[in-house]
Amino acid sequence: MTQQDLDALRRNALRILESATEAKKLDYAEEVLSAIDEQLERRYLPGMIKTFRNVYPGGFYGEKQAVEEREYKLAACHRFQELLSQPVYADLMEAEDYSEIYNRCANLVGMTNLIQGSFEKPQLLDSIRRPEHADKFFPALFSVLYGDAAIMVRFGEWCSVLTDLELSKWTYATYFLFLSNPEKYMFVKPEMLKKSISLCRYPLEYESQPSAELYSEVLAYSNWLKSKIAELKPRDMIDVHSFMWHMAPTGKWAENE
Repeated sequence: MTQQDLDALRRNALRILESATEAKKLDYAEEVLSAIDEQLERRYLPGMIKTFRNVYPGGFYGEKQAVEEREYKLAACHRFQELLSQPVYADLMEAEDYSEIYNRCANLVGMTNLIQGSFEKPQLLDSIRRPEHADKFFPALFSVLYGDAAIMVRFGEWCSVLTDLELSKWTYATYFLFLSNPEKYMFVKPEMLKKSISLCRYPLEYESQPSAELYSEVLAYSNWLKSKIAELKPRDMIDVHSFMWHMAPTGKWAENE
């Protein structure tokens, strides 16, 4: 049930307590209020830490968490360093070998399910395969990853290029940054981010258009969340991202909650 649904149930139960005289109705209202409180405790941050421990024995260091959440992301991060580390990418840029850069980006995109498979992945790859888009995308990607300017300046310029290419999505804007340095950068999955912010009651207003200003706030939120779950000993943004997913799964996984 949504927060609005729970709020409506609570208001109705309180009205029953205020006006009803029958013991049966009063007991029902008390049961509803108790169930709502239990649901909220489970949903919000303290409850989420508790359920995380229950779902993942050993927490971030257990086998289930490693297999389901960490190992494939970490493998993609290691592969990124093999394929697009700064010296390797710089050599490819100097040679203007955009075809090879495309192949390496496609390999990295295919290694995870972070970018949605049936629509987002083909949209991105079809776009950056086109020579007129590759000429803009790959230099801009190199710049946001390795440029000399401050990261938020680089990220703002990166967002402008994505907008020009009609690729202005948070998933595209943050995927390669996340793989390049998972200790520092967060991958933004919009629905998951919005739900986790709500569950944490954190003062951040999501916008669908990627921007440097909002990404700076997302990173601040991610580091705040990392500090709030310190008892679980998260190592990096891979672990924080996995905890967000536990809090706020999307798609078919949300339907099974």
